Amino acid sequence: MNTYNENRYKTMRDEYSRMAVAVPPDSERITRESGALFTFAAWGDPQIFHGSSSRTQRFAFACADIAAMEGKLDAVAILGDIAEMGAECEYRMCADLLSGITDKFDDLLCVPGNHDIRIRDYKKQRDKFRDFVLSVKGGVFDNENGGYYFSRDYDCCKFIMMGSDMNSFEGTYISGKQQKWLDAEISRAEAEGKTAFVLNHQTLKHSNGLPVTWGGNGKWRGSIGFQSDRIQDIFEKHRNVVFITGHLHYGFSVYNYEDCGCYKLLSLPTVGVINHGPMCKDSQGYIVSVFPDKITIRARLHMEGRWLNPKAPGAYIEIKRNPAAGSVV
Repeated sequence: MNTYNENRYKTMRDEYSRMAVAVPPDSERITRESGALFTFAAWGDPQIFHGSSSRTQRFAFACADIAAMEGKLDAVAILGDIAEMGAECEYRMCADLLSGITDKFDDLLCVPGNHDIRIRDYKKQRDKFRDFVLSVKGGVFDNENGGYYFSRDYDCCKFIMMGSDMNSFEGTYISGKQQKWLDAEISRAEAEGKTAFVLNHQTLKHSNGLPVTWGGNGKWRGSIGFQSDRIQDIFEKHRNVVFITGHLHYGFSVYNYEDCGCYKLLSLPTVGVINHGPMCKDSQGYIVSVFPDKITIRARLHMEGRWLNPKAPGAYIEIKRNPAAGSVV
């Protein structure tokens, strides 16, 4: 780490040491649901920033909430924009917080967001991102293809991590090579009777409330971008896809979940920056559990240490699952 980043990191650590971060004593502890085959936390956009201690605090509350849970998670999935400026000091601060709760999860699964890659050399940022993930116990990253994308198999499901194949300021460029790979990975999961959780920072065009959830502007803004239709075509060939994304910074609402028939869309609020929309509370995330016959998705207010009222929009989502085929219906 160069002197600039080292000094920034020390400042961030000093600011964090003065923060009040504690789960409320009367909190509703996170517990694994009985009978769940696989349980993971799904978080969007920590966006740790050396110029904003409040983001560190919001993310720290989410980590504290996990630390206080009963039992442990199979994985924590972070859907991009780990670091606001893609700076080493920001990644290191995020890694510090995650490293404090590694006894509460087995694997850390991350995809890059536009903030992680933009305005910087692609290869250097990819290597920096990889180093961040692997610096956390349980961090999983495999870039043998030269990019960000790779997959991870589990008994009942498969995680497919996507990532831009070139620098992009806002969207994601998914090359033809990655598109073919994505189709093949989903097909392999389908043949093995596994649900495919496909992870990417941005959602599809005209989905999850776009353009409303991105300020109401543009035909593709807030989405993957120009390859969106091609990714949708791939999803429509299968029946086992749950596509999980971040980027929109929109709190729990009617827009989080979209049932597209043969595939499902889950858009996450942010765990680090400010959430927009009617539910604008800080540090929001989902706890996802896979059962033989269903997938449950429960909204968590991490800073308050409680579940969102199950009657509220986006609070509780249930997807039926064919235990024999891994398909979602």
